[in-house]
Amino acid sequence: MTSRSDEAAADAKPLYMRVQQTLRDAIRAGIFAPGSLLPSEKELEDEHKVSRITVRRALEELEREGLIERGRGRQARVAAMLTAAVNTRIEEELASILQIGRGMEAEVLSYAWRMPTAQVAEALEAPADEPVLQVERVRRRRGQAILHTLAHVPAAIGAMLPREALVKTTMLDLLSTRGIQPGSVEQEMRAAPCDGEVAALLGLEPGAPVFILDRLVRDGSGRPIQRMIATFRWDSFRYRISSTKLGNGRMLEFEAAGQIE
Repeated sequence: MTSRSDEAAADAKPLYMRVQQTLRDAIRAGIFAPGSLLPSEKELEDEHKVSRITVRRALEELEREGLIERGRGRQARVAAMLTAAVNTRIEEELASILQIGRGMEAEVLSYAWRMPTAQVAEALEAPADEPVLQVERVRRRRGQAILHTLAHVPAAIGAMLPREALVKTTMLDLLSTRGIQPGSVEQEMRAAPCDGEVAALLGLEPGAPVFILDRLVRDGSGRPIQRMIATFRWDSFRYRISSTKLGNGRMLEFEAAGQIE
């Protein structure tokens, strides 16, 4: 609970610091994504009811923190995160990160054919007017819910995935029995505050920290076969990579979805 003294201290802050704090919080909460534009100086001036000088001072401080980038005559932009890329050759099967969900009890919360959002249609390279299969599941280990997944697959793939089978196995394992083998994966992992509905399913408070894995799987011909968003409890996840030289290439071993002790 905020005390009156805390409120008084906040009110005593210079105006530029209040604007700076508001923008900093929004950036860290992901409201302004890395690389996205902030509102213009005029928009910030109107929103916060402060002068242009105050807005510019707040932006200068955010730039000094490394949170935004500015240039002469250009609108402020959220600084992109530093990234590193490694190109390597995987000789054997795909990394075990594709096997997330094995060894857990799965509950199918929903199994429905839906018209895709623009984002899902783009990821799956699916027609916007053709329904895709959406499957929402919670996975448990020793009775504790630790993983929530929301998966979308194209119509032709969804026809191979009966609901009852998805309680017993993963989508990718089931598809392999139908002759559909994963050939490549594009994957992003990030920490974020948990959505309220997902938090309730995982036994967390809304906004609690979670790990989110956003994955697109393609078959050997490059055709998208699954787009999945996986949300892990913060206390049930680990991610480890080991690399071993193997012939002319390199074998990568991935380990994920650590257990609740």
